[in-house]
Formats: sequence, C-alpha cells, structure tokens
Amino acid sequence: MQNKIKIAYLITAYHDYEHLKRLIAALNDKNVYFFIHIDKNSLMPTNLNEFENIKFIKRHKVWWGGWSHQKAILNLMAEALKGSYDYYALISGSDYPIKNNDFLYSLLNEGGEFVSIKEGFPAEFKKGWITNFYFDLFYRRKPNKPVWIKVLLRLEKKISLYFPKKNFPFERVFFGPTWWVLTHSTVNYILDFLEDNPKYERFFKNSFCSEEILIPTIIGNSDIKNLKGNLTYVDWRIAPGPAFISKKHREIFENSIVNNEYGDNCAFFARKFKNENSEILKYIDNYLRI
Repeated sequence: MQNKIKIAYLITAYHDYEHLKRLIAALNDKNVYFFIHIDKNSLMPTNLNEFENIKFIKRHKVWWGGWSHQKAILNLMAEALKGSYDYYALISGSDYPIKNNDFLYSLLNEGGEFVSIKEGFPAEFKKGWITNFYFDLFYRRKPNKPVWIKVLLRLEKKISLYFPKKNFPFERVFFGPTWWVLTHSTVNYILDFLEDNPKYERFFKNSFCSEEILIPTIIGNSDIKNLKGNLTYVDWRIAPGPAFISKKHREIFENSIVNNEYGDNCAFFARKFKNENSEILKYIDNYLRI
C-alpha cells in the first residue's frame, strides 16, 4: 500500500457551492485539509458543516484578472504553510478530479513540482499584461459596462501610454497556468522571496492576470528543479474560455492519458464544471474514479 502524503488543498471559490461540496467530498481523506477563500462579493456557503477539515481564511473582494485573485492565492499559501503538509494543491471551486485519488498519491510520491512554466511571452499582446497599467477595481468582462467602468478603462490606456512600466524586478519572465501542486519547500521559498523582495508585489499589483506570471517567474528565476507540469486539464478551444466540461469531453477523458493544456503531463483535475451538469459528473464518478 502506497504512502498517502499530506496535502493542503487551496481553493478559491465564489459560487456554485453544491459543486464545491461535491469537490471536497471527492478529494476528502484523513491526510488532507482544505483551505478556502470565498470572494467577499459572494455569500458564504452554508452546506459544508459536515466537514471538519476545512478552514475559511479571511475574505476580500476578488476581481477577475486583478491582483486581488493573486492576493487570495498568497493568503491561502501563507495560512496553509502554518501547518505541515507535503504538498499544496491550488485549485478553483469549479474543478473536479477525473481520476481516483490514488492516482494523485502515486504521482506525488514520486516527488517533483507539478507546475507548468515557459519562458517569455506566449503572445505579443500578453506582454502588455505587465507593461501596461491595470486597475483592480471591477469585473472587466462585465457586459454593458456602466460609465464609470468605461472611464477607468480609458484612464488605464492613458496611464499605460504615457507611463509604461519599464523597470522589471526580474531578469527573465515566465508564464504558466494559474493552477499547480507544489512542495512545502517551494511554497515556503515563494513566500519568503516575496517578503524579501517587496518590489515584486509593487510591480504586479497593477498588472493583469498576475497569477499566470508572478509565481512562474519566481520559480523560473530560481534554482527549483524537477518541474513536471501541472495536473489540470482545461479546454481553451472557445473564446472567451475556458469551456465548461460537458458530455462532449467524455471521449477525451476515456483516454488513459489526459494531458494538461501544455500537453506535458497527465491531468488529475479538470475545470470548469457546473453542478447542474450532473451527467458528466456522474460519468466521472462511476467510470473514471473507481
């Protein structure tokens, strides 16, 4: 019987709490603990009282693409690090495991950092994510934007045009998916690095989607080795993505190997799910997680 290592699940969530409950129930084990940040824009869940291994951390408002989401992630890391866990798995409340838990334990028992990073900008327009100025005050994808949001968007463009950010606090930039599973030593290194280098947070506070750049850049410029690729499948074949997981993904999941979006590792999680799409969830539970 393989050793079941201790895992801290770090979850950012803001809605669909029935699915969140289903996610926690699927991952639950005596060797895991759940640290959850609930967006302050949302109501708190009231359906998780049966679980004793959950801690809700202090909440703040989270805006899509803003520093506020990265800050929630860092706060989850800091809170979980007070315990003693072998691995820390960052997932969203709309994720779900597509294999049984022993599959994850077998991967983690082999060691390594399960994160995907690539040097440089994956597309030229994404360079603007860090050279341009962005407010962290509103939901950027909101349709029929009110006047005050439109004014802020114009102001962002003016600031970016006349005062572009030039003094990068790093030698090389790295990009990667938000989601990862990292060892205790790596999570500790990241938080210590940010504490010792406050210029990083100052720089990224007004960047866009910093959760896809900050941690990958810290890891990429470090001596951290044995990067094995992240463990989350995401379908980016629609715009704007990602696509919700539905019965059309069954053919993908029926393959013995389901790659992550970089195609460099076998996925354990997939996102995004809706609890109302019970057909695909029942299929996963009855045929893939047995």
